[in-house]
Amino acid sequence: MNLVGKNAVKWIGLLLLLAAIKPINSWLRRHPGDIEKALMLMGFLPWVLDFHLYMALVSRVEWPGYLSGIEVTVLDALTLAVYLSLPRANHLLPFRISMGLYFFAVLISVFQARYAWLPALFYPWQLARMFLFYATVTTACATYPRAALALLKGMSAGLLFEAGDVLWERFALGVLQAGGTENHQNVLGMMSHFVVFPLFALLLSRRREWWTSSGSLAGIIVQILTVSRATVGLGLFGYVAVFLLSIAREWTSRKAVILFVSLAAVAVLAPLTLESFQKRFAVQSFGTYDERVALEKMASLIVSDYPMGVGADNFVIVAIVDGYSQRAGVIPNSRLAVVHNIYWLVTAETGFLGLIALLNFLVRPLMVAFVCGWRHRKDVRGDLLLGLGVSLLILYIHSLFEWVLITYQPQYFFTLELGMIAGLAQQLGYWPQPAGLLAGKPRLGLETLQSGRARNIRYTRR
Repeated sequence: MNLVGKNAVKWIGLLLLLAAIKPINSWLRRHPGDIEKALMLMGFLPWVLDFHLYMALVSRVEWPGYLSGIEVTVLDALTLAVYLSLPRANHLLPFRISMGLYFFAVLISVFQARYAWLPALFYPWQLARMFLFYATVTTACATYPRAALALLKGMSAGLLFEAGDVLWERFALGVLQAGGTENHQNVLGMMSHFVVFPLFALLLSRRREWWTSSGSLAGIIVQILTVSRATVGLGLFGYVAVFLLSIAREWTSRKAVILFVSLAAVAVLAPLTLESFQKRFAVQSFGTYDERVALEKMASLIVSDYPMGVGADNFVIVAIVDGYSQRAGVIPNSRLAVVHNIYWLVTAETGFLGLIALLNFLVRPLMVAFVCGWRHRKDVRGDLLLGLGVSLLILYIHSLFEWVLITYQPQYFFTLELGMIAGLAQQLGYWPQPAGLLAGKPRLGLETLQSGRARNIRYTRR
């Protein structure tokens, strides 16, 4: 197909995508019970967007950055349809100021782009899409008691899909470091962090759904078969952290059983894990060259010369054209690589203003998740908030060794978890709520489990 034909197909696909928003929105308005199904799909879709469920309104495939266009995905259209079907929020979105400050810092960097301002716009456009996603998830979780569960079910289904894929790659295709549908083990490993710890927190809190246990098991399989040091090490740390927080709240016989099963699983899976890492180190010769150190040195040189940043998505082009990669000793095969540290990357592209804005943006939801979760020790929503908080903490640590949080698939999950934290905290009264929001204690669904017995929860309005 020639270029004209490909462009025609792209625009036809875009028109069909936009045309689908109205009927989906109308259906959800007439059948509000189907909101949960739409939310499950929103939790699942980030796993499979690489099956070409996106298109670029403006494309620069030759650009040597981490973004190559102004893109729109199927998930964006679904998000807009769901957002328009939700009740109008009569409250301000949490974290809006910290998100706005970071967006402002990124937008300012467009005007100081070292070489190209148009590619620098790609990232602010992506952030705008993520803000719509966040607003939709927050409103849904604050309004519908089962919204968080629906989202987690979709995320869990995607993780099960990834587990099947990595098992096929490893044992049928012989791929040592399986990347699943994300095509890279580091991306898959980071995305798994968003799902496994909330699921494990629910599993410990006496949620007896099959998807909490199967999703937790799928997460362990995925993390081990990535054969990524950071993924496996931080994954183990995260599981331990969730378990310790859970038993600090309450010790139960169920948690004792889970501890015993977990230790048995570690004993069974340890040989496979050690064998995988031995094979990796046998075929990988690290030598004296450390790519991460060289790339961080390159980033530090850029920051030293441009403390206000070189513009979003301009890191690679500046490193090559201005000779920073050569000065830092980056080998030729790595000169199209991005520094494996999101904090260095953000500082190099958006300056110290961007770094301060990013850190403020990251810390606020982390504090809300832990503080609000710990306050509500007898509420399963508190357990879920602590699991979400551990996910964020692991993500922030992992970002010291990876930059992929800046790409759109992990960002969907990141903003999804911010939305769940904001919505659940609103349900629990962390911020003052205006009249019209759900009061009482809608514990993630139609029932709560206390002393092994289920009882119904009545919802009231203030």
